[in-house]
Amino acid sequence: MKKFLHSLFIFFIGLLIGAILTFNTLGLILGNILYMELSNPQLNINLTSIVNHSQDLTRINQYQQENPNAQKVALYTPYGDSSRELVGTFINNNSKYKKTIILIHGLYQNRSMCLNYVNIYKQLGFNVLLIDLRGHGESDGIITWGQTEIRDIDMWCDYLRNTKQQELIGIHGISLGGAFALLHSGLSVHPADFYIEDSSYSDLKGLYYNHLHSMIQLPNDSKILDILWIYSQVCMYWHTGSTLDKLAPLKAVAHSTSPTLFLHGSADTLIPPNTLQKLYDNCRATKSMHMFKDSTHAQAISNYPNEYFNVIKDFLVNNHFTTIQN
Repeated sequence: MKKFLHSLFIFFIGLLIGAILTFNTLGLILGNILYMELSNPQLNINLTSIVNHSQDLTRINQYQQENPNAQKVALYTPYGDSSRELVGTFINNNSKYKKTIILIHGLYQNRSMCLNYVNIYKQLGFNVLLIDLRGHGESDGIITWGQTEIRDIDMWCDYLRNTKQQELIGIHGISLGGAFALLHSGLSVHPADFYIEDSSYSDLKGLYYNHLHSMIQLPNDSKILDILWIYSQVCMYWHTGSTLDKLAPLKAVAHSTSPTLFLHGSADTLIPPNTLQKLYDNCRATKSMHMFKDSTHAQAISNYPNEYFNVIKDFLVNNHFTTIQN
């Protein structure tokens, strides 16, 4: 009898270990799938309900052909598992001032998206650098949600300082680009002189929880998303050495020392409008904020072009980054 009970005990222990291994294996597989889908715009997933325009280069190619002052630029990263090509467009404004704004596009877009913002800065006396984030447009790699992009932005800043001899550098990011701008403001050892973010999220965990709940139709108290999130972050750490919890703009802005302008639309359904106040309150640098009435996600420049221009101009004038008043 004792021998039978001992064998039965070993059997159940074996089943338990097997179940745990199977559960963890399945969790890691699903977590890795989730991480890779969040990281690769080529998959064109519907998680964020954003259409993938990352490979449509029609506008930027036409702009470069029609504007002799627009120069395509390629840099090669010396870090990571292999060298990556990063592509941008430098627009010389023929200004006597040696200052440049770096414009950073949103998720599943490319530098074409930022052409809408070029004239604002040309009127304010800035040169303009449009960049493709890694995994977008003509830049190699996949998204790492700021882990590697911060160093990429550092490279672009070094290019402007050392190759273009620019003395003042600002960064203006839209949506995902705005989040990366804020991450750079608090985590880079060589921050830019000022930052402007439009429609950034505060942290990706809350954002993706909302969208995953909608997609999978799980009840709000479901623990399945918590489990999936944990496994996806384990996989992200394996791939990048960091997690999304560490790459939260809300945390980064607490360490920023550069003047920052926060912008958002009051009708944004992708990123809640109250995100603006959270980011603003947590920022310890000189700061301003502006909410565009009835504007949806990252559409303020189209809905209110004059207001958008004046808000940026006032911020730059008040912080002594431009003296142009018209």
